[in-house]
This record gives sequence, C-alpha cells and structure tokens, in this order.
Amino acid sequence: MKHYLPDWPQSLLLVLIFFAGSLVAGVFMIAGIDYTTPVYIVSMAFPLAFAWFMSRRNEKAGLGYVPVNEPRSGKFKSIWPVLLIVFFATPFLGVLIEPLSNLFPMPDWLQQAFEKMFDTSKPVDMVLSTVILAPLCEELLCRGIICRGLLALRKPWFAIVFSAFIFALLHGNLQQGIVAFVLGIFMGWIYLKTHSLWCTIAIHFANNALSQVMSFLFPDLSITATYSSLLPRDWYIALLVVSAIVVAAAIIIIYRNYKDEQSLVSFKVRPAASGEALGRECPEE
Repeated sequence: MKHYLPDWPQSLLLVLIFFAGSLVAGVFMIAGIDYTTPVYIVSMAFPLAFAWFMSRRNEKAGLGYVPVNEPRSGKFKSIWPVLLIVFFATPFLGVLIEPLSNLFPMPDWLQQAFEKMFDTSKPVDMVLSTVILAPLCEELLCRGIICRGLLALRKPWFAIVFSAFIFALLHGNLQQGIVAFVLGIFMGWIYLKTHSLWCTIAIHFANNALSQVMSFLFPDLSITATYSSLLPRDWYIALLVVSAIVVAAAIIIIYRNYKDEQSLVSFKVRPAASGEALGRECPEE
C-alpha cells in the first residue's frame, strides 16, 4: 500500500467504494446468513483491494512512496511505552466523549443493529468482527492509507481532521460517527507523532474490546446504557474528572516525548528506485 497516497477526493472515493462493497455484502443478509464477520470482510475488501491495486500501479510507474508503518519511539527507547499509554488512556477518552454522543438519542433501527453486533450467543463472530478485524482493517484504511496520504500531501491538521471525518462516515450513523470522529482525531495525532499503525490499532482495539467485555459481563444491560445513566451523579462527575486527568496526562507525555522531533519527516515522499518522486514536497510542521 505504500505507493498509494490518496488526496482528499480519492479518500472520498474510497468511502464510496466501501459502501458499494457494503451493498454487495447485503446479499449475505438477504441469503439469511446471520453473521457479522462475512458481511464486514466483503465490505472492507473493496476499498482495500482498490488501494492495493493503485499502489501496485504507482510502483510499476516508478512513483515514490511513504511507509505505512515506520514506528518512531521519540525519547523512549522503544514504541512499547507509547503503546501502553494510549491503550490505557483510550477507555477514559471514551468516557469524555460520551456526553457529546448522548446529545443524539439512538434510533430504534440502530439499537437493533447494535444488539445484533453484541449478540453474546455468537461470541466468536462478535469478537472476530468487532475486536479483531475492525481495528486491523479500519486502521489500515483510515490511518495507514488515507491519513498517511494526506500527511504527505497536505497540512497535518487537515490530514488528521479529514481522515477522522472519513472514519466517522464509514460508521454510517450519527451516534457512532461522533465517537469515531473524536477518536479519529486522537488516533490521527498519534499516527503523526509515532508513524506507528500498531499504536492506532491498539487504541481502536481498546475501545472496541471494552464494549465487548461489558456485553459479556453484563448481558442484560441495555445497549443504550451509559455511564451517566448507571452511576450516581457524584460518581459520574468524579469519573469525568479522573478521565480528563488521565487523557490530559497521556497527551502531555506523548507530546513531550516527541516535542523535539519533526513529526512529518517520516511522511516525506521517498523517491522510487528510478529516482522519480510523487506529488508535492511535504509541508513543514
């Protein structure tokens, strides 16, 4: 995928291709296949296959590239401390996002879709599609392909915000889209700093895994249940305060760890073997 650097119009095209794949995947549901995993695989296969094809074509044309995953540890000796920090902070970030998502009540059709997604009678299908495939495939598409291409061609803020917008669009509904947009900005910033796709996969995994664990531990809990509806007011406020402190501390630690580095250096386009380069020079941070 490293030779494919989509700008914003091609990023929107990838969204359209994803939804085209989702329509094709709908055949599974019409055929009575009541499992999420095959539907998800078919939906994601379309944009990822297109990106792979474009990358191969650009490579044969002698165009330049940017690595998809090139971990930078900053002042740490390895990327593992950053992985652990973002993994730990993600559930607290979810708590902070909840008041925003609560502004928009979940419609009945979406509640039914979530109940199917978190159906504990199909644990293998649930875990495979939501906890394993979603973090891997969506991070490869949204950060590894779209955000990476935009970081090579555009200003960092645009790359991060627009890729988060694409991430929100892929979820296809307002409630998930709000959470995905805020989470996508955080993941885009982490990807800019670390150039590590595994860091964003860890964030995505932590977010989705927490929901799945809760569905296993509390199978009778309503899909619309929130921290604010489950906890007394004082406890909920305390949770928000603690979450804000944890997330702020994580951001400060990561920022200071990479403060002296030029984050965009690793997103500069590398010339191909033929000596040709792709696109424009990367803007300064």
